[in-house]
Amino acid sequence: MLPAAGEERDKEERARQEKSTALAETAASRFSVLIGPAGTGKTTLLSVLCQRKEIHGEGILLLAPTGKARVRMEAVAKQAGTSNYEAYTLAQFLCPYDGIKRYDPATRRYGLTGEPGDKVARTVIVDECSMLTEEMMAALIEAISGVHRLIFVGDSRQLPPIGAGRPFVDIIAHLTPPDVETRFPRVGTGFAELTVPRRQGAGERDDLQLAAWFGGTASTPGDDQVFEILAGRRASDHIRFVQWETPDKLEQALQRVIAENLDFTSDKEEWQSFALSLGAQLDERGSAWFNVEYGNRPSSGKQAEAWQILSPVRQKPWGVDPLNRMIHVRYKGHQIDKARNPDRFSSIPKPMGDAQIIYGDKVINNRNWSVWKKRIYPEPDKNGYLANGEIGMVVGHRRTKARNWHPKDLEIEFSTQVGKTFKFWKSDFDPEGDASLELAYALTVHKAQGSEFDVVFLVLPRSPLMLTRELLYTALTRQKKRVVVLHQGSATDLQKLSSEQFSAAASRLTNLFGPPRPVKVGNSFLEERLIHITSRGEAVRSKSEVIIANLLHAKNVAYHYEHPLEIDGVAKYPDFTIEDDDTGITCYWEHCGMLRDPAYRRRWKEKQGWYRAHGILPQSEGGGPKGTLIVSEDQPDGGIDSAKIAMLIRSIC
Repeated sequence: MLPAAGEERDKEERARQEKSTALAETAASRFSVLIGPAGTGKTTLLSVLCQRKEIHGEGILLLAPTGKARVRMEAVAKQAGTSNYEAYTLAQFLCPYDGIKRYDPATRRYGLTGEPGDKVARTVIVDECSMLTEEMMAALIEAISGVHRLIFVGDSRQLPPIGAGRPFVDIIAHLTPPDVETRFPRVGTGFAELTVPRRQGAGERDDLQLAAWFGGTASTPGDDQVFEILAGRRASDHIRFVQWETPDKLEQALQRVIAENLDFTSDKEEWQSFALSLGAQLDERGSAWFNVEYGNRPSSGKQAEAWQILSPVRQKPWGVDPLNRMIHVRYKGHQIDKARNPDRFSSIPKPMGDAQIIYGDKVINNRNWSVWKKRIYPEPDKNGYLANGEIGMVVGHRRTKARNWHPKDLEIEFSTQVGKTFKFWKSDFDPEGDASLELAYALTVHKAQGSEFDVVFLVLPRSPLMLTRELLYTALTRQKKRVVVLHQGSATDLQKLSSEQFSAAASRLTNLFGPPRPVKVGNSFLEERLIHITSRGEAVRSKSEVIIANLLHAKNVAYHYEHPLEIDGVAKYPDFTIEDDDTGITCYWEHCGMLRDPAYRRRWKEKQGWYRAHGILPQSEGGGPKGTLIVSEDQPDGGIDSAKIAMLIRSIC
C-alpha cells in the first residue's frame, strides 16, 4: 500500500529535519559517527557536506574497506562537484611506503608501527565502518594527522568484522545519548543517526520490514505482518519465501526461482537466458558475447551485480562452493566442454583454476593488489589497483576473422571499473587452490557486505549455529528490487533469530572504552552495554519494554515475551502474552512507541483490525471471546509513564 500524499509530506519534512541536524553535527564535530540503514540518505548528506567551501577547500580523504564502497565514496565527491579529494580502499591507503608497513599485502594484516602519521586532508570520511577490526581502525588512526574532522559512516546493525573486536559498535554505544529512543532527531555530541527512509518505497517495502526484525531496534506492533507472506497469505513484489528441507530440494527450488526471476523465456535455450541475465549479447547464430563497455557497447561488468545468490557458509551442501559448482555445471556446461577440448575453430581460452573459470563467468577478486599496467587495457597512467571483493565478468576477446589468434588469458571487467579489463594469467591460479579469482554466482553474506544487487537469492539453513541476527539483517539489505528467501523451517524458527541471544556483536566480549560486562541471556553471554535486559534476565528490544517487563515481574504476573500467536496459519508476535489459568483469559499486550510516524500508525491500525477480526478485543470493551488486547503508548514527548503501566497491570490482576 502506497502512503497518502499528506503522509508522504510529513515523512519528507521529518527527513529534512533529521538530515539538517545531522549535517550540522558532523560538520561541527572533530570526531563523529553517521549511522543509519540503507535508503535513509547517508550518501546524500555526505555529498551536501562535501559541497561546503570550508570542507572541500581544505581537502577531503575518502576511505572504505572495499572497492565497491570506495567507488560509492568517489560518487559522493563527484556529486558534490569537488575535485579536491582522494579516494582509496583502506588497504590501498595503508600499503607500505617509505618503509612503513601498516598493511602487509602478503599476509593481509593490519598493524601499528609506532611511527607518526602523515598529514592528510582536513576532513576524513570512512565508509562501511562496521567491517573494521580493531587492528584496521588502529592502523588508520595512527596513519593520519592534522585532521580537523573525522567521520565514521555505516550501519552498525550489519555483520561485525571478520577479525578482532567490534570497534564501530563500541564507538556508537559510547556516543549514543541515553534518551536516544525517545529523541527526534537522533543527534548528540558526535552522534548522528538517520532513521527516516527516503529511497522510493523503502519505508513500506516488505523485505526491509523483515530486515528490521533483525536490526536490534524497537519494532512496531505491525511489523509482523511480513510473516503473512511466509505463510502464503499475501503476495509481495519485494520478497518471496520458498521452503526446502533437503539439499536436493534446495537445488531444484533454486533453479526454478532463477528461471522465474531472471526472465528465462521459452524461445531461448536455458544457457542463453542465463547468459543474458549477466549482460551477454546474442549474435545471429545464438552465441553469447560478453563485452567490455566501449562507446555505445553495453557493459557485461555492470551486469555482474544484476543478481546474486547468498549463503551463510562456504561449505555444507547449501554453501557457496557447492552452489557455485551446481550453477556452473548446469548453465555453463556446454561451454566448459568446448573450452576443455578445443579444436582449430575454438574461440575462447581454456578453463583456468580448480573452478574451471571460462569466458562469460561471474568472478570475484580475492586480494588487494597493485596491478602492473601491462595487465590492464587500456593502460592507465600509473599502475591500477584491485580490491579484495570486487566482482566482475570474464569478457576479453574471442577468436574472430578480424582477430585470428587464440586468446590464452582471462580478461575481467569489474563492476567498479567499467570500461577497463584486467588480465589474469595461468600463474594466478595456484596449484594448491589459492587462486586470485573465484566463481561468484554464490557468495557468503560476509563477502557481499558493502555491495548491492538488483535481485538476491538468499539460502537459509535451519541451523542457528550458522545464523546470527546481524547476518540476517545484512543479507536482507543487499537487494535493490527483491529478495527470494529459500529457507528451512518455519516463520517461528526465523523470527526467533531476531532475539538478542543470536547477536554476533553483543556476544563479542571486547570493548574499546572499558572492561566487558557480560551477562547471561539464555545460553549466551552478552555485553550488557549493548542490550536491553529485564530483571528476569531476558533481552528485549527497547527500554520501554524493560520497564513493562520489570513491573509485570514485580507484581508476580507471569508473561511470555514475543510469544507466537498463530491463527489460521498466520503468526503474530505480541510484545507480551499473559495467560490467566484461573479465569481462562489471555491478554495480549502491545506497546506503541513511535505513533508520530504515519507508516507506524497505519500498520498498527491494520494489526488492531486483525485482532478484532479474530475475536481479540480491547480491554476498554471488556475483551473478546479469544482474548483481551492491552495497549500502552509512549508519552507525546517520548518516554514511558511508569505509573500508567502500573495501573494497567493492576487492572489485569
